[in-house]
Amino acid sequence: MIGVAFIKGISMFGNKNYRKEEILECLKNAGIEIVGMYGNDNIIFYKPEGMQYASIGSKIEKALRKCFGEEFCVTTRSIKTLKNMLNFLD
Repeated sequence: MIGVAFIKGISMFGNKNYRKEEILECLKNAGIEIVGMYGNDNIIFYKPEGMQYASIGSKIEKALRKCFGEEFCVTTRSIKTLKNMLNFLD
């Protein structure tokens, strides 16, 4: 399954100004299969069978904290959930 991780507060109001390349480098050894990124605060990833989306969010938070030395808040959603939300608007 494909999911999206939303990193709260990246590059907002001059805070946590990290480039996409820095974030990808940070996540290289986090055990997450990255499909791509949209902007520098939305990570598209592959979720292994049996793993919860929230667990992937926790892994991302931990990896970012280790690399950059500050706390991050990550929310994850499945592509299916995002599609359903958008379909609701039609």
